[in-house]
Amino acid sequence: MEISNTKIAKILRNVAAAYTLKKIGNIFQIRAYENAADSIENSTAEIQDLWQEGKLSQVPNLGAKLQEYLDELLTTGRVEHFESVQKGISPVVFDLLDIPGVGPKTAEKLSLLGVQDLEDLKKKIKSGQLVSKGFSPKIAQNILSSLQSVNREGRRMLLPYAAAQADRILAYLKKNTDVIQAHPLGSLRRMVATVGDLDFSVSTKKGKEVVEYFCKMPGIVRTVDKGENKATVILQSGVQADLLAGEPQSYGALLQHFTGSKSHNIKLRTLALNKGYSLSEYGIREVKSQKSKVKISSKNSKLISTKTEEELYEILGMQTPPPEIREDTGEIEAALKYQLPDLVRLEDIKGDLHLHSSYKIESPSHGPGADSIEDIVKKAKEMGYSFVGIADHPPGFSTAGRDYIIKWTKERTKFIQLLNSRTNGIRVLNGLEIDILGDGSLSVPEEALEILDYCIAGIHSGHRGSKEEITNRLLKALESPHVDIISHPTNRLLSERDSSEADWEEVFKLASRNNKILEINAYPNRLDLREDLVRQALKFGVKFIINTDAHQLSQMDNMRFGVAVARRGWAVKKEIVNTWDWTNIAKWFNI
Repeated sequence: MEISNTKIAKILRNVAAAYTLKKIGNIFQIRAYENAADSIENSTAEIQDLWQEGKLSQVPNLGAKLQEYLDELLTTGRVEHFESVQKGISPVVFDLLDIPGVGPKTAEKLSLLGVQDLEDLKKKIKSGQLVSKGFSPKIAQNILSSLQSVNREGRRMLLPYAAAQADRILAYLKKNTDVIQAHPLGSLRRMVATVGDLDFSVSTKKGKEVVEYFCKMPGIVRTVDKGENKATVILQSGVQADLLAGEPQSYGALLQHFTGSKSHNIKLRTLALNKGYSLSEYGIREVKSQKSKVKISSKNSKLISTKTEEELYEILGMQTPPPEIREDTGEIEAALKYQLPDLVRLEDIKGDLHLHSSYKIESPSHGPGADSIEDIVKKAKEMGYSFVGIADHPPGFSTAGRDYIIKWTKERTKFIQLLNSRTNGIRVLNGLEIDILGDGSLSVPEEALEILDYCIAGIHSGHRGSKEEITNRLLKALESPHVDIISHPTNRLLSERDSSEADWEEVFKLASRNNKILEINAYPNRLDLREDLVRQALKFGVKFIINTDAHQLSQMDNMRFGVAVARRGWAVKKEIVNTWDWTNIAKWFNI
């Protein structure tokens, strides 16, 4: 069966709630379920994909027993233990847990008061029935305000969409002269592929005034909560946005606390205690141990200044891990040894080789681009690129004859060569994105491929083939002397289609041996290759290219999201070919 990360996380949270209500186990067991749910919900990789690849152990906070339960869930669609734990609890209790701020005990109380579902809850609050039965008026009003922001499955936003909304909010915040610094928080700052609510922090000496300013931001339909230094609002898009205002002297601690994953922060707090410090979102203090218990020293209870994250991490004797890798996957250990990699940056990118144009074509195999090659080249020059590659889809192999495909490729090649001869300041490369067919053969004749500067090959049909079938198709393409790049290798479409199964170790080995490049595709609903596979591929010496797969000019700006995937996969500049200078690019592609 197919099941999303959001659904799996919901199931685990339901079990944690059942443990709480039935007083089963202890607080550590309950937290184990909650922490696992957090890790799964914030994972860029699909848990079902990792399960199919035998890599559930790579998921932070997912112990052996929980891995067994997920194996049972993903194999049979149910878990006997989960069902037995939840037996006797009204199903509405678990529905009510989706409301922000509603915990297990409140949900159970609402159920006992006769609430049947979310709509019934709304009616009973508005009519006053719940309050008349002794329910807290304040809590009832808070629940009513939160009902609009209930996160249903699939509600998480694609990273580029979330980033676009966040950019507007940050720009608004930075216009206020009382705001010293402003940052996104959580999964957005870590650049996870999908994002839930939008969280922000600001450094300011006037928290109350900045909160008021935030709540007057255009596009807000409702203020859910407002305090001295924080606020929660609902935007016109239905997205929830939260603001935290922190004092400048301790802003680094606040920013660190609300950026790292839960696993990262737990390990960091443990490290801090071992080094004699107490760490929280409010700051860092010295502590001392008395009779095996850590207590704050009266002489050193004053907060240590941490205006920046760098100051906080320096106190702990370590480098500052880039936000993208604060997932407790080895970054703390590397930082303590001062061995963090110098991750690739957006400013390192010198070109994009996967761009689709509106060049004339009959019976295209897939959708063409919206803009001319000339306009793409102009946009690339404006972006400061030193080279750009046009990788249109060729004519359809099943609808266009072999001769037409060759003729069309020759005509297009001449057009690009002519454009190149009269274009200064940037090199224009002649490429195509072709199909890897079901038997592993390519959708374009060799006579056409030989004309190109480079060739991108990808699977565009039969994505749900068996592991063996997908692996064989990829391996056969990697053996072709004409294929230079494999596009969007796992074929996933976020929120729509899971990754294809393949023997990735074999794929990575062959790609490295044959000097083939794997693409990190920055298209919003792809972000493919996944970062966990990027990190795995690096161990085999694989080279990558970050491309946007843009079908219109504005999509060329998505490069930063592909860079984010590479960074989350711990990739450095030298491993990304489109950070190389033209001399090395020309040498690699034999141009």
